[in-house]
Amino acid sequence: MAALQSIRKRSGLLIGILGLALLAFILGDLFNSGSSLFNKFRDKAFVVNGDVVSTKEYQDRITEMEEFYKMRMGISNLSEDQSTQLREQIYQQMVNEMIVSEQAQKLGLIVTDEELSDMIYGQNISPVLQQFFGDPQTGVVDRQAIAQYMNSLNTDPASLQDDEQRMQLASMQAMWKVIHGMIKTQRLEEKYTSLIAGAMLVNDVEAKSTFEATKKRADIAYVIQRYDAIPDSTVKVADTEIAALYKERKNNFKLQTELRKVSYFVKDLIPSADDYAVVEKEANTVREKLTASTNPEMVVADYSDTPYRDVFESVSSLAPNLKEFAQAASAGDILGPVRSDESYGVYRFIDRTNRADSVKLQMIFIPEGADKVVSNNFADSIFNVIKGGKDFAQVATELNQGNANAGQGMWVTEQLLAQSNMDKEFISSCFNAPKEDVFKKTSPGVIQIVRVEDKTAPVEKVKIAKVVLPVVVSDRTMNNLDNELNKFLTDNGDSKNFEKAAKEQGYTLESDVLISPSQYNIGNVSGSRSVIHWAFNEKVGSVKKFDFSEQRIVALIKTEIEDKYMPQSEVEDILKAEIIKNKKAEKMIAELSAKNLKTLDAYAQALNTKVDTTRFVTFGTANIMGLGREPIMNVYAEVGKLNTTTAPLKGENGVVILNVLNKADQEGMTYNPERIKMETQQRTNYYMSRYMLSSLRTKVKVEDNRVRFF
Repeated sequence: MAALQSIRKRSGLLIGILGLALLAFILGDLFNSGSSLFNKFRDKAFVVNGDVVSTKEYQDRITEMEEFYKMRMGISNLSEDQSTQLREQIYQQMVNEMIVSEQAQKLGLIVTDEELSDMIYGQNISPVLQQFFGDPQTGVVDRQAIAQYMNSLNTDPASLQDDEQRMQLASMQAMWKVIHGMIKTQRLEEKYTSLIAGAMLVNDVEAKSTFEATKKRADIAYVIQRYDAIPDSTVKVADTEIAALYKERKNNFKLQTELRKVSYFVKDLIPSADDYAVVEKEANTVREKLTASTNPEMVVADYSDTPYRDVFESVSSLAPNLKEFAQAASAGDILGPVRSDESYGVYRFIDRTNRADSVKLQMIFIPEGADKVVSNNFADSIFNVIKGGKDFAQVATELNQGNANAGQGMWVTEQLLAQSNMDKEFISSCFNAPKEDVFKKTSPGVIQIVRVEDKTAPVEKVKIAKVVLPVVVSDRTMNNLDNELNKFLTDNGDSKNFEKAAKEQGYTLESDVLISPSQYNIGNVSGSRSVIHWAFNEKVGSVKKFDFSEQRIVALIKTEIEDKYMPQSEVEDILKAEIIKNKKAEKMIAELSAKNLKTLDAYAQALNTKVDTTRFVTFGTANIMGLGREPIMNVYAEVGKLNTTTAPLKGENGVVILNVLNKADQEGMTYNPERIKMETQQRTNYYMSRYMLSSLRTKVKVEDNRVRFF
């Protein structure tokens, strides 16, 4: 009973403890289940009109395209710069696709299966497929190749013999997924553009106006007082004037994304004097070994990244210092060490000869296969057919299933053949054989039938053993630079001292550089996207050193620009220049008008200049000889009165006084409204396809958050 009484007295406390425990359990479950929801809320790579693309969706598309480009280009990896550019390309593509898809959906536009089939198999092959299956020279699409490719995509993986074939099939299917998406997207954009362009018709009034504006051409005499005749320093511009013009021009400075302003300097990683001394010492050792060696090929193999090529090269192709050496050298002579840029070279003269610099070869390759006797007999029969007089290229075409390019001659040098892993005996046969000779050579795994179609005249050629030792930045040199920059950061790692100290210590400072989130790099530093990422994710005033393979960057974040418009302070110079130009024009026009001059000669005399003449100016002339872009001349070419000297006029380049000397219709121009309408419509379609998407993007809210993640 006493225990029960004690519990009753503490019941409130127990209920409170149980309540807190239950609340903790509920909240814990809520936070655990809600964390994924919270992360999903934050995980916005970019947003287009409220439609969110997650980082995973974006990265999956990037990965897909990276694999596509690697397969297409036959490479295993993309460089950092290539990957960065591809990310930006994918972003632009995805945004465009989302915008066009939304607009097309509103209009009921779709790409049907029948359309897609026609663009793959029919008469209207997609331009996308033409890139992959079109002849580079003629542009003709190989429809048979398309059909074979499409058939191979439907191969059952289980029917294939090994994993390698199954991997190839999977790669082809992945490539086709990308190509198919490109075809569909391109077609939808084309339909939307055509629909909008088709709504912009050219009527008879416009056609007539276009003809009248272009049919006449004028000869115009003029005098110009250029704006640079008055120093900018003599023109006063008030802050209120700049502010007023900024307000007037504000829409010109509308931003599509936030910006950052940074100051930074770059230090190149270059070899020190000690690094050069180390390599020079090694080069002297190489010289001793090349001098003493009876097998210079081994010395080259021990020291040089480039293997020894036991072939001749023309003296004319050598670098100047090596050319001079080759012309006078005897077997065994040594040149070097010779310093050139960031390397030392040591050379040993081996031999000289006179023979063709290059030969034009036609070749047929026959795999030996498992049964070498059968392969040799087949090669002999082909060889005998050619020796019997049948055209070499025709035989090659027949052996390569109608490929017209098979058997085409190709010009090669000895060096090129050696780089293609052709052996010394084969190369000698090619260059020693007379023109039009046909011979057969057997190399490991392949039988070669070769015809020397043509060859150049004999020239002096030499054989030289070359050892080139690059001078690289040592760890010690790298550490010295890093220590120097780390000390700079310790002493000046704040916004107050950074710029002043950088200049005082001799660094080349780039001040107040505007950067956008989509930039690949900063300055000319390859692979420096990390600087951009940092600048948009750290606070103003942050300073950091970045280490890249060939450079170091030290940067300061100076300003955030997150407004919808570029601040007045950032465009003040542009606005001030416009105001100065306008004030100069006003001043010049007032002074010239006060003189009450009547002729161009009088104006020329007053300005201490001469009368110039430009001919054949039309309303559409974009660039006028001696003036460049000057719209006032275009206007007067159409509407100006003949033989009438104008008052001083404000132009693009200066104040202009002009006189239309002559007007005449252009020869051969007759009014053809249908042709003008067609040409105008074609121009409309062109500009619509070029600018339609960029115009739509100004109407769409795009939120780009990629710099937060990538």
